[in-house]
Amino acid sequence: MNPPTSRPWSGSPYRRRRILWMLLLLLVASVYYLAQHGTPSFLSLRESLKDLGYSPDSSRAGVVAQAKADAELHEIDALLHFVTAHSERKLDEDGGSIRVKGLGSVQVNADEPVDLRVYSPDGDYEWEDHLKRLKEQYPLVVFSKTYCPYSQKAKALLNSYGITPPPKVVELNVRSDGPQVQAILARLTGRRTVPNIILKGSSLGGSDDITKLHNEHRLQRLLEEAGLKVQGPPETTTTSTTEA
Repeated sequence: MNPPTSRPWSGSPYRRRRILWMLLLLLVASVYYLAQHGTPSFLSLRESLKDLGYSPDSSRAGVVAQAKADAELHEIDALLHFVTAHSERKLDEDGGSIRVKGLGSVQVNADEPVDLRVYSPDGDYEWEDHLKRLKEQYPLVVFSKTYCPYSQKAKALLNSYGITPPPKVVELNVRSDGPQVQAILARLTGRRTVPNIILKGSSLGGSDDITKLHNEHRLQRLLEEAGLKVQGPPETTTTSTTEA
């Protein structure tokens, strides 16, 4: 006896048409949903991965460039960004803490390394752009106190050089977080007093230090090598004093 052979599908033409119409309607509904709501979350990258810079069109070169920018970022640069780009924000603005997007209220311990996100409290972590802005607009920053005679002397000497862009002066005594900023500077630069003159992330020292550079005719060259334009130093020589 021969084994039974498989029978072809015997569904009616009406039933076949109904299945095709259902599939077509399902396809149309899916296209409409995607057009209105976008790709469902289970089909897209997790937000945490996007936050790290991964996306379907991420290039290896882009990831490497971002990693390089992060590796080149130092806390002193982040602090300079904070005091120049966020002059209205303070490290103690929220009852001794600072409000940071995504972190909430953060209490800063000046004696320990600070989370770099604190220095960009609005959540903008495009550090490569921030560093470029610092280099172009604020290559020379002077941390000062308005009443300090050594700060006044240093600012006067630098102003006499006709520097472009001009020194950015941060008066610590008019900031509520001035003691914290000064303590962070002491940790990062080894200098506890003002003025503290920062040229592209490195401390030149204080009034006595730049006076010595001026007297030795080295200050102008140092500034120009850092990319600043200098009209020229004054002819008079300033004597050195002892800073407090």
